[in-house]
Amino acid sequence: MFAIKRALKLNKPEATLMAKHAGFRQVVFNLGFSLRVQMYGDGSFSDSKVIGEIKKVLTNRVKKQHCN
Repeated sequence: MFAIKRALKLNKPEATLMAKHAGFRQVVFNLGFSLRVQMYGDGSFSDSKVIGEIKKVLTNRVKKQHCN
């Protein structure tokens, strides 16, 4: 098995934008994971229910941050 490495040639603004997106992805993942662990701890085991609740919380959080 082999792999082909590719590298993007980004200028300064593009590199900054990519770093911002990666940071936001990590925040969303951590928040969603903590909500999922909390819901499983409370006894809500339905995956669709957990995903629906996570979507609601993340959507409301983004809307509140956008208005500020």
